[in-house]
Amino acid sequence: MFKRTAAVSTALLMAMSTSAFGAAKVSVAHFAPFADTIEGTAVNISINGAPVDALQGVTFKQFTPYLDLDEGTYTVEVFPVGSDEAAITGTFPLTDGMSYTLYAAGNGSTQDLELRALVDDTTAPMTGNLNVRVVHAAPFAADLAATEVSIRTADGMVVNGLVGVPYNVDSGFFEIPAGEYDLKVASNDGSVNYIDPLPAALPAGADVTIFAVGDGINQPLGIIATPVGELATRTPVDNSTNGMWGIAEGTGTGFIFMPMPAQNRAVGSWYTYDADGNPIFFTFDSCLEETNEMGDFECSTPGAFDGVMATTSLYLSTGGGPSEDDVVDTAKVGEIDFEFMGCLDAMATVRLDGAEDAVYTATNLTAAFCNDEM
Repeated sequence: MFKRTAAVSTALLMAMSTSAFGAAKVSVAHFAPFADTIEGTAVNISINGAPVDALQGVTFKQFTPYLDLDEGTYTVEVFPVGSDEAAITGTFPLTDGMSYTLYAAGNGSTQDLELRALVDDTTAPMTGNLNVRVVHAAPFAADLAATEVSIRTADGMVVNGLVGVPYNVDSGFFEIPAGEYDLKVASNDGSVNYIDPLPAALPAGADVTIFAVGDGINQPLGIIATPVGELATRTPVDNSTNGMWGIAEGTGTGFIFMPMPAQNRAVGSWYTYDADGNPIFFTFDSCLEETNEMGDFECSTPGAFDGVMATTSLYLSTGGGPSEDDVVDTAKVGEIDFEFMGCLDAMATVRLDGAEDAVYTATNLTAAFCNDEM
C-alpha cells in the first residue's frame, strides 16, 4: 500500500488532493528519523485502538495513498515494531469531504516525537499553474532558531519569501507556474546548502507538498514530495573545493577555485606563464558567457556547479591601469572543465580557442575547508 519512488512521476504529480464529497481522506506518512537504520524506524500504527493492515511495518520516508475514514475524532497510536508501548499518540477530528496528511515527526533527541496533521484541500490553481506547499520536517537541531532554512532556486533566488522557516512550520499552498524547477534547502543567508534535489518537472493542475526530512544524525537529509515520493538529490555545493590548486604538469601553474554555494556557481583564476616566462592570469566562471542586446555580459547558466563538476568560460583581460580612463578589454578565450575527486584531487581539461585540449591533474595546496583524510 505504500509508495516510495526515486524519481518524479508526472502521472502521480497530476493526482489532485481535493477530495470528493463523502468520507474524510487521510494520507499517513512516517517522517520521524528516530533510528540509524531504515529497519530500526519500522512502526505499526493503530487507529482507535485497532491495528490497520495498511499501516503495519511502516518505515521512515514511506506514506500511504488516501485512506477513507468516517467523520469523527480519531486516536492514532504509533508503536515501534516489537514494542507494545506507543511511542507517539495523537487525537484528530476529521470532517467528511476533507483531505488530510497525518505525519509522524521528530527523532526523540533533538526534537520530540509527535504526530502532526495538515489539511490538503486547495482551490484549483489558475490555468498553467500548480499548487505547492513546503513543510520543514527535518529535526536537525535542538534549537528551533538553528533549524531555520530558506527555500531557493539553484542560482540562489528565494522562493515565495521562504526565509527563516523553522522546523515543523509549513508554507501553506501557493501557486507557481508549471515547469521544471531546480530547488534547494539552504541556510537563511543561502551560504550553506542542506538539501539539493535534482531538477523536477511540476505539471499544471497538480497539488504537491514538499517535505524536508531527515536529521543528518540518524538519517540523511532529503526531500519527499507527496504524492510523488522521494526525490533524488545531489551532494550540496559547499566550500570543500575552495583553495589554491597546483598543477602537476607545469611548474608554477595552477588555479584558485572559489565555489559560491549560494548560487551553485564556481569562479576563480588560472595562472601560468608564457614562453618568455611572463605571468599570465585568466579568470573563469561557471555561468559561461552570453551577451544581451546591449552587448553586456549575462549569466546564461545559473547554477552550473554541482560540487563535483563544472564547465567554465575562460577569460583573458588586457589593458587597464591606475587611471579610471584606462580601459580593460576582456574576451572569452576558451573553456575549462573541472572534475573533483574530493577536496584534495581534481582534473582540469583546458580548451583554448584554436588549440588542442590539454588535461591536467591538480592538488589542493591549501584545503582550508577539506574534511578528507590528509
